[in-house]
Amino acid sequence: MNYLDVLKLTVLAGEIMIKSGAEIYRTEDVMERIAKNYGVKQVESFVTPTGLFCAIETADGQSFTTVRRIESRGFNLTKIDKVNAFSRRLTKRPIPVEEGIRELTKIAQEKSEYPWWLKILGAGFGAFFSTGLIGGQEVEMIVSLIIAMLVRSFVMAVPDFGLFPFFFDLVGGFLSTMLVVEISKFYPLTLGVTVVGSIMPFIPGMSITNAIRDAIAGDFLASQARGLEAFLRVLALAVSAAVGLALFL
Repeated sequence: MNYLDVLKLTVLAGEIMIKSGAEIYRTEDVMERIAKNYGVKQVESFVTPTGLFCAIETADGQSFTTVRRIESRGFNLTKIDKVNAFSRRLTKRPIPVEEGIRELTKIAQEKSEYPWWLKILGAGFGAFFSTGLIGGQEVEMIVSLIIAMLVRSFVMAVPDFGLFPFFFDLVGGFLSTMLVVEISKFYPLTLGVTVVGSIMPFIPGMSITNAIRDAIAGDFLASQARGLEAFLRVLALAVSAAVGLALFL
């Protein structure tokens, strides 16, 4: 048994989970399950949103350790489900380590299963129903839908030059507010409701949820990191909306 390959497989699974937005406790559980299915005696993993550390100890006393930096993160529940299912499948039907690495590498290289138009449509209807929930009328809901779709289209069209997510939140919040104000000059709208509804698709709901779940699981370091990231992104939206109102109102 090549335990370096076992360690590579274990860390690859953890990397996919973290990059896809999985909770810390879930990631560590998957890593431990995979390693022990290949005869590892002891697994110690320390996972944060920006990196993971893993050490394994074999039955004959050998130890192997590695560190992996996580440079980009997003949300892909399909990948999380596939890796989780892979780890559970190993307990019923063990496969060679090399085959496991190939399978996880294939999962890691998968692109989003949702087409661009569906993402834009999802942003639009998210804004549409959010505006209605906070008291918006039919016209304001329709305006929020159109603006959210336009801004999401623009943000998706902008090349990713390694920019931080805060940049896109700033741009999205500013453009949404500017469009709402300009439309309100021709048709009376409740500005506050329409602006909030339009920027709702940019709210980092998954980050907030995972921060709470990590805190409940006792992973306070990861919880604070994700909570701070979510707070800064919400702050970016608020500041950009305020600047848009100050400039165009």
